[in-house]
Amino acid sequence: MACIFCMDVPETIIEIIEKYPDFKEMYEQVYDVCRNIEEVMQMFSKELLELDRNTVKLMIDDMQKQIEEKDEQLNQKDEQIRELDEQLRQLDEQIKQSEQEIQKMKETEKNNTDKL
Repeated sequence: MACIFCMDVPETIIEIIEKYPDFKEMYEQVYDVCRNIEEVMQMFSKELLELDRNTVKLMIDDMQKQIEEKDEQLNQKDEQIRELDEQLRQLDEQIKQSEQEIQKMKETEKNNTDKL
């Protein structure tokens, strides 16, 4: 079957078509396509353009997904930073309270020693 499409001797092609009539329509279609290479190239160009569009869309979708993932990671980090800030604020408050208690203890001790 493949040899009918690579032959260019009209007599041989006619002989094969006469022997196998079903090949006539197929051969005519292939012959028409081969005669109009510019149309075939346009068809492939359109398909390639569509493939390019789809590839770009896929890449954009992938990039958008990565951006969303990074954004989520950043939001989690921001939340962690806020929690750490709150912990530091609480520790700072505890330190201040401890310093005040120490100061009171020193004053009490000084008062006690002065009384003696």
